[in-house]
Amino acid sequence: MDKTQEQLEAELATIKAELETLKATHGEVLTKSQSRKSKIAELEAANADFQAKLTAANDTIRQVTIDGPVRQMCESISTAPELFQEQLSKYFKVELIDGKLTLLSVADSKPGMKNGKSLPFERDALAKFTDGDDARAKAFRVLTITSRASGGNAASVTRKAGPSDTTKPAIKFGLR
Repeated sequence: MDKTQEQLEAELATIKAELETLKATHGEVLTKSQSRKSKIAELEAANADFQAKLTAANDTIRQVTIDGPVRQMCESISTAPELFQEQLSKYFKVELIDGKLTLLSVADSKPGMKNGKSLPFERDALAKFTDGDDARAKAFRVLTITSRASGGNAASVTRKAGPSDTTKPAIKFGLR
């Protein structure tokens, strides 16, 4: 079965047409690929920007909801609030759980405990915690103000205006 010259030329023309179609399709695919790569790069840059903004927002939220109240608590409970906060962070981390500030143990992320009971994030509870024999409590004992009754702000005693000493009868002792 010999093919004639005309049949070979017809097949060659068909193959060339297919080749041109494939080249055009390949060019379109490359163009789409390049545009998709540039779109991916733009999206990755936008994602990085959004991640940075998210991190900043989370930091701001943490400062308002956790760090601020912790700082206020340390200032109200201690004579050296920075040192108290440093010691607190060695043993506990403060997290917002179910809308309440909770002390969690740094070691196992479980709620802080004293005598088998959960330690709430409250001034009185922390002051009572420092009175215990727990090794962690000893680090806080020196730094804690357990009572606000110093007597320094007590109201001064004032005398009511009454009869002056000159109008009072003199008390006389002895014989008359």
